[in-house]
Amino acid sequence: MSNFTYIAIAAAVVVLVGGHTAWQIRGLFRAKAADAKLLAHGDICYAKVVSARQSGTLINDHPLCVVRLVDVQAPATQRDIAQPIELINLPAIQTGCTVALRVDRSSGRALIDFSRS
Repeated sequence: MSNFTYIAIAAAVVVLVGGHTAWQIRGLFRAKAADAKLLAHGDICYAKVVSARQSGTLINDHPLCVVRLVDVQAPATQRDIAQPIELINLPAIQTGCTVALRVDRSSGRALIDFSRS
């Protein structure tokens, strides 16, 4: 193979890796925007913490926590939420605590709203 072939292959790899990285970053920004929209406009309800654990993953230096919740108004309704939680908010998700949720009624997706908890 000639030097031109090696350069062309290297350029193609750079373009593919760069495009994939840009696609992932775009997805992260969209997810963050969706979370912000849900926290600003979602329906509010309250739930009691049944259990909480850290998954071992850090997102922007915040531990990703998996929290099992029971709806206060409908105790038969349980849900698990995986959400990065700031270290200062970890005491709010101890077992037995009541937290505020923002829920998207169309999709059922929910996040803990620490500004109301």
